[in-house]
Amino acid sequence: MTDKDLDVRNIPDESRGAVRQVDSPGTVTAARGDGELDFGYRAELRLAENIVNPETWAGGIADKRAIAPRLRVGRDRWLNLMWLIPIGFALLVLAVAVGKGLHNMPAVQAFIQRYPGTHVPSGVGPGIPAWVGWSHFFNLFLMMFIIRSGIQILCDHPRLYFSRNATPGRDEWLRVAKPVPDDPLWTAKDDSVGLPRQLGLPGIRHSIGLARWWHLGVDVLWLLNGVVFYVLLFATGQWR
Repeated sequence: MTDKDLDVRNIPDESRGAVRQVDSPGTVTAARGDGELDFGYRAELRLAENIVNPETWAGGIADKRAIAPRLRVGRDRWLNLMWLIPIGFALLVLAVAVGKGLHNMPAVQAFIQRYPGTHVPSGVGPGIPAWVGWSHFFNLFLMMFIIRSGIQILCDHPRLYFSRNATPGRDEWLRVAKPVPDDPLWTAKDDSVGLPRQLGLPGIRHSIGLARWWHLGVDVLWLLNGVVFYVLLFATGQWR
């Protein structure tokens, strides 16, 4: 900004009352509490569009996708957490086999015959009430939005840290992005990553504001659903 730009003659009439003095060379000093300076910047503001355009979002930032979650193992090794999918499936098959084996044991069969679990307390009708089914449906339905937007928030700064120093490459224990390059000017915006729209909400890179809106807004509805469930649970005697 040049001295000519800071000349008091170039300040709009409605903003001159907020100027205390024009120091040399060309320094404008504003009086606190006398008003807000307006050098014509308000004319440069524009209303946001109702439709998000991914091509122009965040200044036209290029799309860079997240990677599979990496968990630090030791000092310099990282484990791809996608390996937990086949491991979990194998453990599930093993659990089913163990359950079948226990079910066929004579002691377990005798326990099932002694306590069949078919007794219904007095005052409670058989079956599951409709409000229980609907509350469980809304619980899972809203959690889907909470989880998707939560992952999107993580991807705006795709690293979790052990300490408050938050030094990438040294303190992080989980990341969904590639290692930070040796760049002296590597900003949080550069570090952000995007997600497929089927997974993230809204699924656009560097959209933490929209993701927080979804996350916190749906959180309120999720808590309200839980309150209604517990009120009906004790008011109807279904808890028995």
